[in-house]
Amino acid sequence: MLRVGFGEVDITPAAGYARAGMPSPQKGEGTAWPLMARVAVFDDGIEQVAIVALDLLFLNAQTVADYRQAMTAGTRLLPSQVMITCTHTHWAPHMTAIMDEDTAFDYLDFVRLRLTAATTEALANLKPARLKVAGIDADGWAFNRRPIYRTSQGEQVGTQGPHWIPDFVRMEGPADPQLQILMAEGMDGAVLGGLVNFTCHTTVGPDQSEYSADYPGPLVARLAERYGGVFGFLQGCAGNVWQVDMSAARPQVEHGTAYTRKMGEALADKASEALESARTVDAPQIRVASETLHIPQRRPTSEQVAQAKWFLEQRPEDVDLHAQHQRMYGREWTFWRNWENLDQPEAYESALWQEDWFARGTLGMWEWQRRVGTRELVEDVEVQVMAIGDVALVAYPAEYFVEFGLRTKHDSPFASTFVMELGNGWHGYVPTTEAFAHGGYEARFGDASRLVPEAGDSMCATGRRLLRRLAD
Repeated sequence: MLRVGFGEVDITPAAGYARAGMPSPQKGEGTAWPLMARVAVFDDGIEQVAIVALDLLFLNAQTVADYRQAMTAGTRLLPSQVMITCTHTHWAPHMTAIMDEDTAFDYLDFVRLRLTAATTEALANLKPARLKVAGIDADGWAFNRRPIYRTSQGEQVGTQGPHWIPDFVRMEGPADPQLQILMAEGMDGAVLGGLVNFTCHTTVGPDQSEYSADYPGPLVARLAERYGGVFGFLQGCAGNVWQVDMSAARPQVEHGTAYTRKMGEALADKASEALESARTVDAPQIRVASETLHIPQRRPTSEQVAQAKWFLEQRPEDVDLHAQHQRMYGREWTFWRNWENLDQPEAYESALWQEDWFARGTLGMWEWQRRVGTRELVEDVEVQVMAIGDVALVAYPAEYFVEFGLRTKHDSPFASTFVMELGNGWHGYVPTTEAFAHGGYEARFGDASRLVPEAGDSMCATGRRLLRRLAD
């Protein structure tokens, strides 16, 4: 008989840590919604696995390996049987050095200790259980953020841009409105907890300089209040999906604490609606498979390196930022921006900061690669799949484009397939090959987008192959 146990601990830090995920990060001075670590353990009597949901931006693969060792020491769990995911909230401390900020190593150690405690709790709570699974479309809460525009250089993406301007052509890709929930009930009918899967960047944010779990916080809290037990959030492939609908002439940019609650609780209501027609998971035998790919990084051109050095060291005070962008990337846009507004001081300073950040990112990658001592720098990228009966969970370690998540689900031989990004590591944005042709923020070379264009297809093919292997 299947046994299931859940554990959760608060990992909200003390005030004073810079919050990862946004330019010029502010320090957290309070808590809009607590950060949590949640662990679900499944045991079929032969195999035992753990699925972790952390309210963090992301973890690198080395930290994942450290956490797996710590949380499984002295238990039946094996490190290879643990799947660690992050909700991708942009309002938690730095677990990796990005955007000029160093890793908060003392907080990283704190999370390791708390995660170990949550695992101990989940193992102690193992009880015979039945699983229910359900899915539903939750339209109107998530939108693709990559519009294509007509420019003098052909069709190009301006990330997060409007749809209503004359040069708008079409959206590059879709969103994924599907919300899925896997819920465990004890043999007495009491709810033990569950896992919720939805696809949308966690960038709604608090009103003030506060820590926040973003919309997954109120989502899982509402489910826990309604049913009891512990619920964790599994982020879908949201590399190019966010919460703002830019199709209106005057789009309402949805953000802030009130919208965080509104979105989270609305999604919880959709989960409850889905559970009204949930099915029971038959023969919940556990299987696990993973494969590590060796994927090269892209390299900057010598012209990009020279241009970045010039911009950082020799640029005049009145440097033409639009021309700089064109020379560095050969693109009209990264994020969508009306270059005509650069005559306004505030807009110019913002654009100057961004171009400075991009140039330093290019040089940072160049320095990293030139010191490796090999012809190319290759990253070890783990793709992991777990199956519990006819339910599969697929973890990709990147800010993965929604097209890959949809393809994985479409080709899966399982009745229900949960697909997650930022599972067991972070290797930057991994866009589609079409996205590289169109440019935009997610495809711009730097530490946040560094793997070769074929990486996404390779990872997706691996996930689908592992699904077929477990189904057999």
